[in-house]
Amino acid sequence: MQKQYPEVHSLEESLAILKKYKDDVNKEDYEGIKSVISNHAIESIYMNELDIIAMIKQSALKLSADEIIAEYKKKGFVEYVKSCHRSLQS
Repeated sequence: MQKQYPEVHSLEESLAILKKYKDDVNKEDYEGIKSVISNHAIESIYMNELDIIAMIKQSALKLSADEIIAEYKKKGFVEYVKSCHRSLQS
């Protein structure tokens, strides 16, 4: 069964999620993603964990959106998350 990520209702919640992945990206990528999250929050658009994982993949691993979607479809969601978050790898 695929994990469902809840909606996020504030900038603080989105930034707390990003902080979980801080060790998975370099400082420059982290700050860039933080900036994107903050800019979206100005328009009351809050990034949930799935959105943040996709941004990490795009930024840190230099993957395109199409590559991320293909990987998601191929591996399924649980394996997809494990592959991008070091703390979840066995």
